[in-house]
Amino acid sequence: MAQAQLVALQPGHDVADLEPDLSYWASLAPKVSTAITAFREGHFRSGFQTTSYSAHYSPETWAAVEIINDAPDDGRPDDRFVVTLDAPLASGVRLFLVRADGVTENLTTYSIFEAFDPVEHAVNRLRSPEFTLSSGERVTLLAHVQTGPFPDFGMQIHSPDHLAEASFRWGVSLTGFYSFALSCLVFFFGFQAAMRNALGVWNSLLFLVFLAVIGFVDGLLFRVLYPQNPEYGPSIGFGLLFALSGAGFIVAGVGMARKAPRMGRVVAGLSLLSLAGFVLAVFVPGPMSAILSYGLIGVMLAANVMSAKVFAQDEIAPPVGVVWLSGLAVLGAVAVIALVVGGFGGRWLDAPMAMRLVFSALLLATMTVLTANVMALRKRHLQAVEARVEALKAEAETSRNLLETERNYTRARELAALRQRQLATASHDLRQPLMSLRMTFDGLASDMKPEIKSRLNEAFDYLNSLATGYVDESVEDAPDDETFEDAKPETYALFVPLGTVEQMFEGEAQAKGLGLRVIPSTAQTNAAPIALMRIVTNLVSNALKYTDRGAVLVGVRRGDPLRILVVDSGPGMNNEDIAKFRQAYAKGDTSQGHGLGLSVCFALAEENDMTLTVTSTPGKGTCFSLALPKSG
Repeated sequence: MAQAQLVALQPGHDVADLEPDLSYWASLAPKVSTAITAFREGHFRSGFQTTSYSAHYSPETWAAVEIINDAPDDGRPDDRFVVTLDAPLASGVRLFLVRADGVTENLTTYSIFEAFDPVEHAVNRLRSPEFTLSSGERVTLLAHVQTGPFPDFGMQIHSPDHLAEASFRWGVSLTGFYSFALSCLVFFFGFQAAMRNALGVWNSLLFLVFLAVIGFVDGLLFRVLYPQNPEYGPSIGFGLLFALSGAGFIVAGVGMARKAPRMGRVVAGLSLLSLAGFVLAVFVPGPMSAILSYGLIGVMLAANVMSAKVFAQDEIAPPVGVVWLSGLAVLGAVAVIALVVGGFGGRWLDAPMAMRLVFSALLLATMTVLTANVMALRKRHLQAVEARVEALKAEAETSRNLLETERNYTRARELAALRQRQLATASHDLRQPLMSLRMTFDGLASDMKPEIKSRLNEAFDYLNSLATGYVDESVEDAPDDETFEDAKPETYALFVPLGTVEQMFEGEAQAKGLGLRVIPSTAQTNAAPIALMRIVTNLVSNALKYTDRGAVLVGVRRGDPLRILVVDSGPGMNNEDIAKFRQAYAKGDTSQGHGLGLSVCFALAEENDMTLTVTSTPGKGTCFSLALPKSG
């Protein structure tokens, strides 16, 4: 058996830590007189010890220490002191001061089931009222503590002035911690939500629940949310513990789902156990429910370790420095937990402080890894997009070159046909003068020598055959040309030419600040592909040219017949403008072209068994509808 040590309160010392000199008596005796007798008879022992009525009751103990006011007897007034207890979530505390003459003063009677009283608290610690000790007076300080989930507690004695200063420091420290934690969570949540990272969002919510648990342990939720309803405390506490494990299971499940979807769903489904545990705790609160919540938290941590391994197998890896930093943070958190669980932390590392350190370390590690991972993912995605853009640019350039080649070929054929028709016309016009000249020659050739007359007749025959040949060749080529234009190709899907149109003009639309939307379609047609491409590209080019704001839409409307629509939000046209632009070489006042675009479209549509119609409203836009020929 060990008697309690004597703590000397010396002048100039504003605070003394009583915890190292406390002795304990694990007894359920409720009377203070019984505890005083046991203390004086030496039944109190050094080393923390508790007992309990049963598993449904909080552990409790008696603690005692003798103190003496070592101030000199110089006629000074009695010194004032205040005792504080650092006992998070203690169910009940009774503090007594036993003077040498046997007078016992009840300094504090606290119960977690009573409304919050700010007089009984100094920030997140319990405090006694002020009491006085005269110079040289020796007293016994006796405490009966029902510890709750944290079996250890600390006890200090202060001067009132020092307690005021210490309370200010404690308040600033807690305010700084919660402000920092909330700021990090708000930034973390906002960043992960903006990046559309579900795992990061769930981790933010998990840490928010963890922070709420710390706030519950510090007593902040009690004084802020339900100060007059202490009966809510157990339900809120168990609710936060089970919510912590449930959110952790969801986080682990989301992480595993990236590589193993079925396993991810199973792990996320374990959150239902947390919900069942909370329902049980509502009806059967106590140590058993607490043990269940701790067990689920342990399983949740194991699941998150497995999820981290799966996460590490992802092809996206954060920088090595980030991995080392997060690894050191996790190792630090594990070291803190080991110190607290093993009892090596001492009073400088009590349970609430350990929870705050673990929270900060894990939050730092999680934020660093997930943020770096999201940035790496976005970088890889950006690289893939850039590669795709380059490929599309190359494809668009190829399509543009092919279209330009087709246009040049078409223009060459049209020019050749025009020259052939001009030559045929000239040959036709030459035939009549040749016939007249030959008749004149026949009238004059009666006196000519036969050989000269024969040779001149041969010359006229040759000229006539040349003129007739050009006309005949022109007539014979016409069916071939018509056949080329009207040839029916094989059936093809419209998304092919429409996709080419989108690739050709999307850069031009973006440069002008317009939206170009080409809706793909699986509809089939056997319309002449070159003619269709020429019509659609001319219509889209004109729409982009004359539209200053808004968008251009290209799509397919199924029906009988099948139609391609080109709709813009440009200046529009009235009926007179539409009739005017159907004619070749007719153009608007601001046009830099030759006025052939729309006239060519209408002509090509008519030549290839298609129908082009237009509806337009001045100031609102224009809609061109190209009816395609029936397939078959």
